[in-house]
Amino acid sequence: MGRGVLANGGGRLLVVVASVAVSAAMIYDQTTDAKSSEATSAGQGAVASSAPVPASPAAPDLIAASAPVANQATSFALPVGIAPEQGLQVHTIWVARAIGVMFPEITTIGGARQDALKWHPNGLAIDVMIPNHNTDEGIELGNQIAGLALANAKRWGVIHVIWRQGFYPGIGAPSWTADYGNETANHYDHVHIATDGGGYPTGQETYFIGSMSPAPLN
Repeated sequence: MGRGVLANGGGRLLVVVASVAVSAAMIYDQTTDAKSSEATSAGQGAVASSAPVPASPAAPDLIAASAPVANQATSFALPVGIAPEQGLQVHTIWVARAIGVMFPEITTIGGARQDALKWHPNGLAIDVMIPNHNTDEGIELGNQIAGLALANAKRWGVIHVIWRQGFYPGIGAPSWTADYGNETANHYDHVHIATDGGGYPTGQETYFIGSMSPAPLN
């Protein structure tokens, strides 16, 4: 099934398993000094950018805003998407394919690559590049993608999400990351999503929004 077949007029496929519950805005109050050691290390391997550095948030609130929610489950197998899947583990592929179907305006998702940290080299993370990331629309899009990943953290094996200097564990309180000096390193132009992997694919997997099968369904 094509990426646009089930998209509504606004370009959003509002199909998520009914059991997914996500608030319109999950806001966590933290002090600006609150740092996660995992968050600090997670940003160190980001690719440098010459883009101007955005101002640090004035308020200490970390927001993983609304993910699309609908009242029906999806039963079609998720197609291969825009993310290069070579080197990715199955849970990471699952997240990438779901995001590709849910958000057809996303045109670039980075996958496995060399890095100082384990996430990308081991196929445990993707970088969802946000078009017009400094606009209100871009920020809202990134918020929705981050929210979708967090809402499905247990289902998809999401370990953490990083977006706009906010570090969001799949389970637990969020925190700020350090300032690494540019938009890309601070995750202002992309949403970084890391999973627990689930092992490397055999080629026999079938992925759905709400479940995955190790072998094709008859």
